[in-house]
Amino acid sequence: MTQPISISMTYKKQHIRLWFECLQICHSQNEYLDNLKKSKDFYDEWGDVTNIRFDNWWKEKRYIFDDVYVREVNRVSQSPNTITLSIPLNEKISVITTEVKKIVEKKQTEKLIEMGKDPQQSKSKDLGIGKYSFSQKEIKGLFHYINLEVYKIYLRLNKPPINRNFIIEIRKSFDNRQRSQLKRSMMNLPQLDEFETKYKTNVDLDDVIRSVRRSIKSVEKTLMNVSKGKFP
Repeated sequence: MTQPISISMTYKKQHIRLWFECLQICHSQNEYLDNLKKSKDFYDEWGDVTNIRFDNWWKEKRYIFDDVYVREVNRVSQSPNTITLSIPLNEKISVITTEVKKIVEKKQTEKLIEMGKDPQQSKSKDLGIGKYSFSQKEIKGLFHYINLEVYKIYLRLNKPPINRNFIIEIRKSFDNRQRSQLKRSMMNLPQLDEFETKYKTNVDLDDVIRSVRRSIKSVEKTLMNVSKGKFP
């Protein structure tokens, strides 16, 4: 079996991509439609996500996430959850970092007080107050990405039993993605030839099968959250 490698999910844009893809799946599955009706107003600014690629949608809709990631701007933001700073490029980065930290912490403290919260009781001043803020401060992007790809295969095969045959289908799908690093993903799936030599039965794959079951359950939980207007 191959060793796990790192797939970069550094940027919040990629987390938003996961949210977007989960929302697309929710629209395709009947069990989430009632929740989507209730969260319709929440997702109104997203527009119709059912038949559009993320990159095309992002070009049009990225502005609604303006307060959830750091970027360079060429005009003053009107968002109530951002501040505009003038940063001298000829200063040491350590000095800049220290000064920015002081200013941001002061503004966050003021915002918490304005919201009626006690800053002293907050473990983190990460406000999480943007309309489309993530429900967790830290998101395991790689974890969600791989699980979601497995779930897509699960849906494509009409939710088959989670057994050796399904694990083989995952392996085939990952291998066919020539530019993807999923073929060496952290799930440690056996290579195709190993299914005939080492993993001939479901029992031989017991640990992998249980891991995939947990992955699918995790995605279903995330989909339920997304259908209600939260991610992850």
